[in-house]
Amino acid sequence: MKTILILIVSLFLNPIIFAQDILEKPLQNPNCRQEISGVIRNVKNNEILGNSLVQLFNRGELVTTIETGSDGSFNFSLECGTRYSINARHENYTINSKIIYTTTKVDNKVLDLFLYPTREFILRDTNKYIDTNFIDFEIDVENINDASRIELEKVVNIMNKYPEKRFSVDVHTDSKGERSYALNITKQRADEIVNYLIEKGIPGDRLDSNGYGDTQLVNHCAKNIKCSEAEHKANRRIEFLVIE
Repeated sequence: MKTILILIVSLFLNPIIFAQDILEKPLQNPNCRQEISGVIRNVKNNEILGNSLVQLFNRGELVTTIETGSDGSFNFSLECGTRYSINARHENYTINSKIIYTTTKVDNKVLDLFLYPTREFILRDTNKYIDTNFIDFEIDVENINDASRIELEKVVNIMNKYPEKRFSVDVHTDSKGERSYALNITKQRADEIVNYLIEKGIPGDRLDSNGYGDTQLVNHCAKNIKCSEAEHKANRRIEFLVIE
């Protein structure tokens, strides 16, 4: 009987204690906001990068995109207790992304974002090329893949920046196939890229296209020479030669 009485009292008191715990714990203010501000800068010399693009994401979803003024500054009002990420980009600079966890208190934070400059051109064997990341393509596929399209956006920006210059789109492949086929497929790819650039607004009279097949290898992997796949891949490349 005593055990039953203790059980009844416990069942009666536990909801009360639980309710007290809820009341004692401070609830997050639904109007709680945190202000975050900063400036986009060149990591090399601390120079302000005006007219930069800054994007705010909440758990991977784009919240808003702003373009900074000439002072390179940005400001966002964020919900408390939330995860965000901020991406900053500027023409001819790398993208910088920062993850932010806001606290449960009203607060103001300063976060400057620093971008690394990228090279526009490189010199190789006295020739000048647009400096791009490696643009690969499958030998038997003519279509431009998504990764290549992202890199081609950089090419478009540089071509627009120097309207007085002409460019040759030169496509190369490895020595694993027949030479006549390699010449044909690389010329098709070069023509396709030129058409893509024209669609993006680059005048056609500023562009040439060449498919060199396997006639200009960058290593020793000629026909019937045993090479690794990585060595063959180095020969499958797309270059943008500057014609002065």
